[in-house]
Amino acid sequence: MTRKHLYLLALFLGFAGQVWIGYSYKKLEQNEEAFNTCIFRRISGLPCPSCGTVHSIISILHGNFRKALSDNPLGYAGILVAAIIPYWILTDLIIGKESFYNFFVIVNNLLKRRWALFSILLLIFVLWMYKLGHFLSWF
Repeated sequence: MTRKHLYLLALFLGFAGQVWIGYSYKKLEQNEEAFNTCIFRRISGLPCPSCGTVHSIISILHGNFRKALSDNPLGYAGILVAAIIPYWILTDLIIGKESFYNFFVIVNNLLKRRWALFSILLLIFVLWMYKLGHFLSWF
């Protein structure tokens, strides 16, 4: 992927994430229980690994960090990505650096190592089991 394509894609996704968070914030303020966009959950009735991430981000914005952790720990990563990446890229473009692209190359090379990819997938699986455990009242 070229630097230009990466920056365009990341900018679009980052700002789209911010718009989605803003939209979700308004919807949740209106009726928290009625707002559920997860296709996996609608079809299966079970939460997916990322279910609750938007609720978690909204809880972080309200300063309720314990609830955010309970909703979905991935919310912390989501808010960091949505908040940092677009501004990191814009800073790179303004000052003429490639720090985000260099970071992307390092992370991409790291994820080509099986142990790193397996570790991330294992962490997501454990978080999903935690989420399912609460949903199904296992603990």
